[in-house]
Parts: sequence; structure tokens; C-alpha cells
Amino acid sequence: MMGSFARRARWFVVLVGIVALSTTVRADHKDPRLGFTIQTPRSWTALPMKVDEKWLVADYQSDKTYYWTDKSSGWTMEHRPDMQMIAFVSEDVKAKAKVTKGTDKKGNESIFIEFDSPYKDYKDYMQRRYSGGGWFIEKEEEIKVGDVAVTAYEIKVDKLSQNGPKRIITWIYHVPDVDIAVQFETLADAYPKVKADLTRCLKSFKTTPRSGEALSTTVSTGRRLSLLDMDELSPEERKNARISLEKEAHDLATKKLTEGWTAKRMGRFYVLNHADEKLAKAVVEQAEAVWTWLENTFPFVGDREYVRAPVLRICKDQAEMSAFMQTGGWSLNDLEIVTCQDYGGATSYQMENVKSRVLDIWFEDRDRDLYWAMPRWLKDGLTEVIGKLKIKNGKVSFGSDDWARDEVRQALRDGTLKKPRELMTLSGDEFWKDYWTSRQAATVLVGFFVGGEAGKNARTKTVLVDYVKALKQVQLTLKAEDKAKEGSEKPGPKTEEEEDAEFKNQRKGYKDREQRILDETQRKAFSGWSDKDWQAFEDIYFKAIG
Repeated sequence: MMGSFARRARWFVVLVGIVALSTTVRADHKDPRLGFTIQTPRSWTALPMKVDEKWLVADYQSDKTYYWTDKSSGWTMEHRPDMQMIAFVSEDVKAKAKVTKGTDKKGNESIFIEFDSPYKDYKDYMQRRYSGGGWFIEKEEEIKVGDVAVTAYEIKVDKLSQNGPKRIITWIYHVPDVDIAVQFETLADAYPKVKADLTRCLKSFKTTPRSGEALSTTVSTGRRLSLLDMDELSPEERKNARISLEKEAHDLATKKLTEGWTAKRMGRFYVLNHADEKLAKAVVEQAEAVWTWLENTFPFVGDREYVRAPVLRICKDQAEMSAFMQTGGWSLNDLEIVTCQDYGGATSYQMENVKSRVLDIWFEDRDRDLYWAMPRWLKDGLTEVIGKLKIKNGKVSFGSDDWARDEVRQALRDGTLKKPRELMTLSGDEFWKDYWTSRQAATVLVGFFVGGEAGKNARTKTVLVDYVKALKQVQLTLKAEDKAKEGSEKPGPKTEEEEDAEFKNQRKGYKDREQRILDETQRKAFSGWSDKDWQAFEDIYFKAIG
């Protein structure tokens, strides 16, 4: 009897363990602010969200990878299904509570910015995400989950779908003041295998009492300065404002982390890491080297300006990075550099991308207008050359882009290579007409300036610095002309969207006067140069190409 009882007891323990395991791998997502719960699929991981994703409620990704092979090319793509929850606040709520002002306990003015989605509704979100088309609603119906009205969509994404044709199943739950869209996206081939499990999750949606918090994601104390507001401040005042924005970005990024991520300051960077510590140190070392090189090479660019410490996010793999990057738009307030574990070392594509983003962020904070006025040949050339920067034993060197050098060398032999004097006056449109050749030539030319060969001749060793200084003079002249035309009557932007629109107008202004910028910068940078000087420059450059 006792033996039989003991065996039954052991089987009971095993069964309890199995039940416990099965209930822990499937979890409920709970949102007390919006007042709902919903099941997530088994073994799916919660992903962190971007700092500026005020409209995205949650993001989960499957741990299982599915594959699709393109029959025309033979390439095999991989994708992990994901689950996103997106909130669309009603227009009534937006109108009533876009901005609420009050005072904190110390009597300081506080501004509460309400839940701010850039999208009108789910269809608007899809339209912007797939702006070139390529998606269509295959099925739409009105159903109910409990007493909640739901609009259910089945969507096909074929033409512009990254990593293969996709299927999206989305249920939009219409609860008071908010539409909550829960979207599953998977490869079309995998969809039949996972549809039943995804549908079970969608049917598990339940409303819960709300916590009473406002439908807001951002609270700031004191007057929140826009980047355009900051342009009117002194460098010291601007530094204090940027430090405040930097801290806010770091704190919010940390708050949005999920299990398994770490956060800490490493040098000039705030590192969010989901990979190994060794990789984080290697990435920071490369990024720091770019930063130091920029400061040493262009010390005169915004020399009193404070550059905000970027958020350096290291995902565990390409799939996680892709899921993170697929949402959200671009904004000047974006301080993030996103990369992933790819085991490619200092010369990998991911590492090159990190270095080019450091270039962007450094110039944007040091001198945004100068960077926007920068000609295509210089910006593209710097981006490529910076990507090849290496750091060893504390010393910086620039690896050669052998592919670019070989193509430029062949063009020189064929007599089709544009001379530096011509390349440096190409407009963006002319640059794009033969983009590959132009970019390769720009890469080799900028590499010549920074790699040591230019320093062997008194005429060429300061060309890059002289050119950037001349460009700044031209840009200041244009800005003064614009200010004189506008006067002081022009109202400033009131929202982040209006600010981004104003920045686009400013960039377009430089584009519209691009040829003037190119011609005047060249005249200033090479003032006093004769045809003989240009010939000497070209001889040295062509000899360096080999």
C-alpha cells in the first residue's frame, strides 16, 4: 500500500510540475493604464521599445525562426513572428487633453503631454508603414470578444515585405476613448501553422479597471524646450537643456527595457545591452574612437557645443534588431544607435553602421546647419571612411576600402574618373546619376585627405579642414539672408511634428541653393589656387591611387 501510494504521489508531483510549466510559459500581458489583459503566445519574449514610441503599448517576438526562399534569386530569408499592441486615442480625448498645465509640489510649472500617436487610426498606421503600397486587406469583419466590439483584419503584405511575403492578423478592440490594435505578423508560409495559437491569444482579451492614470507617456517639469528654441540660447544654456534631454532619454530608455537587458554608462555612451559584455566593450571602443577623431579633426565645429551622450542599444541578434527597428519614424530627438551581435568584428557591417551613426549625432549637436549644408561628396565620403576607422593599442587608423580603390583605379586608367575639382562641385542630382561610381570616388578622395597621403604635401595637407571652414562661412551667409527675409514675425513650431516639418524646410532651403553652396565653398576653400596648384594636387592624388 505504501509503495503504491508513494508511486501515486510521485506521479502527482510530476503532473503538477507539468501543469505548472505549461501555465508559466504562456503569460498575460497586463496594462492597468489602458485597462486590459491579453495572453501572449508560448515562449515569446517581450522586446524593449524606442524612447519616442508613445503610441506603441507592447512588443513581443517569437523565439522560433521561420524561413522563406525567394524562387527567383535562391536567397533564403528568416523571420520571427511578432506581436504588437498599438493604442489609438480618440479625437475627443486628443482635443480635450493634448496638453495639461499645472504645478508640482514646489510650485514649479509642469506640462503633462498626453498620449501622442502620429497616426489617426490603424489603417493610417499601415499606410505610413508601407508608404509605397504592397499591402491589402484580404478580410475585414466586425465581431465581439465578450462585450467588447472588435474590428478584425486579415492582411497580405507581398511587394514591399522585408524577408518575404507576410500575413498580418489584427484585431482592434474598441474600448472607451481608445482603440487598442493587437497585431500579429508572420511569414505567409508560417501563417497556417501559427494561426490557431494567435487566434486563441486574440480571443483572450479582457478589459480590467483602469488605474486612473492619464492616457499619457511623458511628463516633464518646467518649460520643455524644442531644438529650435535651443538655437536661440547661449551655448551654456543650450548645454544645460541638452543635458536635461539626455537624462530624460536615458531614463525613458531604461524604463522601457525588458527582462535580460542591462543598462549602464560606458564612456560617452549609455549602453543598453542584450548581448555579451565583451561585445559591448568592443563597440564602445570603436564608437569612442570615432568621437575622439571628430573632435581632433574638426575642433572648430561647434567648439562650445555639448553633444548628448547617445543611447547605444545592442540587440542579441539580427532578428531582435529587425523587430525593434521596424516601428517608429525618424526624429532629430532620436539619440539611439542600434546594433546587434553579429560576430563580424571591427570591420563588420554592424560596426560600420555604429560608427556612421556616431558621425551623424556628433555633427547634429555640434553644428546641425553645417551638416545639412554639407555636399554629397563630402558627407558620403566621410560616412564610408569613418566606417573603416580602426582602433588598435589606442591608435586610430583607416582601413583601405579595396573595392572602392580598385574601381577608382580602373576609372583612372580608362580616363573616366572625375578629377577632384569636378567631383567637389557635383550637385546631389548629378551625384545620383552615377551614384555607385560617384560614391566610390568620394570615398577614395576623403580617404586620401584623412589617411596620411595628403599630409605629404603642403598644398593638400589642410584641404579637408579648409573646405569645412569655407563651407561654414557660406552657410552662415545663407542663414543671415534667410533671417533678414523672415524677420521676427514668423511663429515658432508648437509641436514635435511642426518642428520636424520646419527642419525639413530648412534642409530643403540648402538643397534649393546647393549649386551656390558648392561654387562659393570651392572658391573660398581654394582661394589663391592657380591651375598649376590644381594640377599638382591632382598629380599627388592620382599617384596615391596607384
